[in-house]
Amino acid sequence: MESIREIYKIGNGPSSSHTMAPKKAATIFLQQNPDAASFRIHLYGSLALTGKGHLTDKAILDVFPSGKAEILWHPGHLLPMHTNGMTFEALGDDGKVIRDWTTYSIGGGDISDTGKRDQVVHIYPFSTMKEILDHCEANGLTFWEFVEQHESPDIRKYLSEVWKVMKETIARGLEG
Repeated sequence: MESIREIYKIGNGPSSSHTMAPKKAATIFLQQNPDAASFRIHLYGSLALTGKGHLTDKAILDVFPSGKAEILWHPGHLLPMHTNGMTFEALGDDGKVIRDWTTYSIGGGDISDTGKRDQVVHIYPFSTMKEILDHCEANGLTFWEFVEQHESPDIRKYLSEVWKVMKETIARGLEG
């Protein structure tokens, strides 16, 4: 089983595939191309079909300097590796592409250039809750002691932040 950090991620909603991953990809691309004059982002398939409703455009445009990025929607076009495809283009002063990058939002806020999930890093020796609870009982551990044995030392701080964000999100939803 992978880290709890991979299960509880903090990011833009309402969809990790349509906001967290595109924002992550935009951030990477901007960091790799800080001197580009402007940027063009092509969204394909599902990202283009539901992107406005899921705020994909906002998640991406918030990363780039104001007025320096344009999104082009291609709802009827699927890239070969995955239905959530996106291509980023860095443009020079002359408007020509100086660098491009195609990547895919593969779920859970993750991106992949192949459209497939990389090998998951398993930090827990068990894959079911029954196995974990049986292990805890047999070894006199609480569930949290088991978690702390396998996660990084700051896991409680991380989960405290997740809980804070969850409560704030619920409060905003009830107010709106």
